[in-house]
Amino acid sequence: MRSVSPERLAHSYRRASARRDRLWRVANGCFDGIWLGLLDGAALARLDERFYADGRDSLDGRTFSYTGSDHNLGGLHDWEAAAIGGHFAPGSRVVVTGAGAGREVIALLERGFDAVGYEPNAALVAAGAALLAERGRPGRLHACARDVFPPDASRCDALVVGWGSYMLIPGRARRLAFLRAARAALPDGAPLLCSFFVRPPGALYFSLVARSANLTRRLRRSEAAELGDALGPNYMHYFTRSEIESELSAGGFEMVAFASEPYGHAIAVAGR
Repeated sequence: MRSVSPERLAHSYRRASARRDRLWRVANGCFDGIWLGLLDGAALARLDERFYADGRDSLDGRTFSYTGSDHNLGGLHDWEAAAIGGHFAPGSRVVVTGAGAGREVIALLERGFDAVGYEPNAALVAAGAALLAERGRPGRLHACARDVFPPDASRCDALVVGWGSYMLIPGRARRLAFLRAARAALPDGAPLLCSFFVRPPGALYFSLVARSANLTRRLRRSEAAELGDALGPNYMHYFTRSEIESELSAGGFEMVAFASEPYGHAIAVAGR
């Protein structure tokens, strides 16, 4: 048998490895897409509830629980603090939606803001309400319905759409309804902070997810999936800059700042 040079073997491995990785991305996109097509809104909500109530996540190499006091007493992320410090009036009344177990609410209260939070996950509300009460701040976290701006939220001076929660609302129409209801609760020029995952242009995974999901959803005659939808492990929607700017504009806001690092986020102001 003829010997093969080390250089050729190494080159062949690199090519085979690249093909393997592409096949994995294709399989992963199709798998997630098929399941996204099968899971209806109620099932997606259950996935989300279980993940945030029971699951653990990691940030900067640190594992944490969304119900844990270490996480919820950890204060604002640096990008949140910079955005709020640069655009929110000191001492203003701030509504936090998708407030989880109160991390942003606690941090804002400690910074002198009049903050109140709303959260649809009952386990997070219970954990956060207990933590706030322990710190002498009862009545600052309330349960609300999923995917809507809380109708009992009083008029406020500013809005924080809690860490990553905007991308958990399925469908552009629902997200726009959320923004328009929020706009009605804010005065002209009021700031909004919204955070999300940023979608790289041309990513194969997202096109495969949308195609696979919609093949299944057409058979089920259910609502179409959108480019940017994903499962990982709960439903989330990844945005491009132009998409988030378009949605904010259609919802009655003008985007005044955007960043993709260290975490995708935008600052917008309520239109006049």
